[in-house]
Amino acid sequence: MGEYDDRLPAADAQAFACTMLQERLFAQQHSRGPQGLNIAMRWLVTGALSHAAAEGALQALVRRHEILRTSFREIDGRLAQEVHPSCPVKLNAIDLTALPAEERESRAEEIARAEAVAPIDPAVAPLLRASLLQLAPDHGVLLLTLHSLICDGWSTGLIVRELRAAAQAIDDGRTPDATPPDLQFADYAAWQNELLASGELDEARAYWMRQLRGASATPVPADYALPAGPRPGERSNITSLLLPGELSAAFESFARKHDATLFGLAVAALGLMLHRVTGSAEIVFGSQVANREQPEAAELVGPTVNSITLRLPVDDATTLHGFVGVANERVQEALRHQRLPFEIAESFAARRDGRPLHAVNLVLHRSYSGTTETERDGAGRFGLVSLPSFSSGTQWPLNFYMISRDEGWRLSCEADAGLYEPATVKALLDAWRLCLETLATAADGPLVANAALAGIAARSGPLPSGRPAVARGEPIPVHEPERQVVRFHEGGPRTPMIVLNNRSVYFQLARQLGEQRPFTDILMYHQDGPVDLDAYTFEDFGAYAARLIRWAQPRGPYILGGHCVYGVLAFEAARQLTAMGEKVPLVALFDSWGPGYRETMSRWDRVLRRQQLRLDRYKNRVRQFRKGEVGLDELVRKPVLYHLGLLPQEAGPTRQALAGEWFDDYLYGKVAQYRPTPYAGDVVLFRSKEPLRGRLFDEHMGWKPLVAGKFAKVEVNSGHFDMFRERPAAEIATVLRPL
Repeated sequence: MGEYDDRLPAADAQAFACTMLQERLFAQQHSRGPQGLNIAMRWLVTGALSHAAAEGALQALVRRHEILRTSFREIDGRLAQEVHPSCPVKLNAIDLTALPAEERESRAEEIARAEAVAPIDPAVAPLLRASLLQLAPDHGVLLLTLHSLICDGWSTGLIVRELRAAAQAIDDGRTPDATPPDLQFADYAAWQNELLASGELDEARAYWMRQLRGASATPVPADYALPAGPRPGERSNITSLLLPGELSAAFESFARKHDATLFGLAVAALGLMLHRVTGSAEIVFGSQVANREQPEAAELVGPTVNSITLRLPVDDATTLHGFVGVANERVQEALRHQRLPFEIAESFAARRDGRPLHAVNLVLHRSYSGTTETERDGAGRFGLVSLPSFSSGTQWPLNFYMISRDEGWRLSCEADAGLYEPATVKALLDAWRLCLETLATAADGPLVANAALAGIAARSGPLPSGRPAVARGEPIPVHEPERQVVRFHEGGPRTPMIVLNNRSVYFQLARQLGEQRPFTDILMYHQDGPVDLDAYTFEDFGAYAARLIRWAQPRGPYILGGHCVYGVLAFEAARQLTAMGEKVPLVALFDSWGPGYRETMSRWDRVLRRQQLRLDRYKNRVRQFRKGEVGLDELVRKPVLYHLGLLPQEAGPTRQALAGEWFDDYLYGKVAQYRPTPYAGDVVLFRSKEPLRGRLFDEHMGWKPLVAGKFAKVEVNSGHFDMFRERPAAEIATVLRPL
């Protein structure tokens, strides 16, 4: 774009001061690039909207609002906004009707994505572009992309309302209203600068100074190491989920009953989720306010939005309702002091390593302009229905949205793809939803006593710096799956059972279940391995398992199972398959420890646990001694001398690695970082006699908080490696056979 200082002012353009927000956004474009600075809107056009009417409507908007014909450049070291007396605007017409019908929608989405991310030059007015995509005579898509220097979320609602009215007027043969509003954005900028020079914001300044003293961001541990400088955020992962109507109603009811706002409830839930995944007792994240308290600003197009910081203390002894009360109080305090620009407020915080104060952001919109078909009234020949917009990148590592649409409340999370994998984003979004539901519907009680919240495990730190992220769309390859799948009783009428393993150990179980039960045994490792799987996450291994399962049987229902770590893999595969719409009536876990159970223990408990395990191994050696299987020398003297380094290891045959052991090693390494949210399906845990009992050896092996459906535990009279011999396999089959 060049150096803006050297550009000559446009003829007849008037220069005005900018707001602090505009100065920050302009600086961001120079330091980080344009990522995240575009606001992209798109509407489904129903009926007949002519190109002339749409382009004329855009021109009317540009004539009416000065900010839409404004450019930016530096004058004497300060950023100035230059308002041009006129500014031509062009609506690109793109006819897609020549394409086959099945390709038009996908091509329209490709164009919309490209429009959303293409940079807009702040030095050249107008800082917007528009396109009308024709898909059929009575069906199209209207795209409008604006730079954040001239627009914000509130402005988009004004723009779509005026754009529709102006196009309707042109369509009817009338002249659209281009009367300038009483307040233009340059006036607003001048007013804000006068406000900052006065003493009117002294109270707000004092509040934020107290509130943010010593505050620092709450980052969620990323999948990949955070670079030294600020993230460009050019790629993002967006995940969304629609809340059921009854759950949305429960939120509204809870907020009314407890004198809280829905925003306060959303803040409490997000703070609680961040507390669970980070372990931090103080949560700091950002949000935005429209900052339009003055009545004149209600009809103003331009970026008035301001960021506020929410700093929440989290004490596990606090009750659910008490925590909502604390969060709501903090929200109300922040809103009372929202007029102080964030650019000033953030200077009061502790800026560790120069990183931004907000690593996480929250946006809540109770209404979303242009979502309904009711925008098309009976008098017009066309309607505009809002479609979900595409992102131009993200300004925050994690940006959470809660937006009310016609079909219900929608939760979304947009994440920096250079830091977080899609599976991580989904897990965080699911955890936020769980916190919302728990706060609004669960019986009141201490946070620490709530089983659902306990199922949200803390995230571990990032992978080593420099490790490449797994490219999206490049899953673990499946190599000759027919060599990995063994089938029994294929013609049986009962629900098939599919088990995962790395050794063929399930033959007796298949036999005991009988010919009525189709049984598939999937060997997980590649037959032509070992292969390098270091860059993949446990969720990626789950996706690999799901692909093999669907190769063996394309559609459910199926019962899934696995032994030890392969039970955890079957659990993750079940999560992914149910998300695809497949039916998994049951997951059978055979002596599998719940992911995160051991890893999230306190350091002292882990030490005690290891000591108990060593003591148990010693007891086993004593039993061997009493049976005459080992001598006293092997029991006492040699272990001590080995430990002290006074006795060399006795020479003996080197153990040859088992086939597929390399795959086990990857899986055990990845499961230590795996932290799933509760699974809604049913699970049965078959526990052998071998795992220890007691406080550090949970009876349910850590699974109870991870299962939101029905959970059952069945004791099996066997050791860990003996579960599938004939007698214990018959015990297991007795439980599974009736299903």
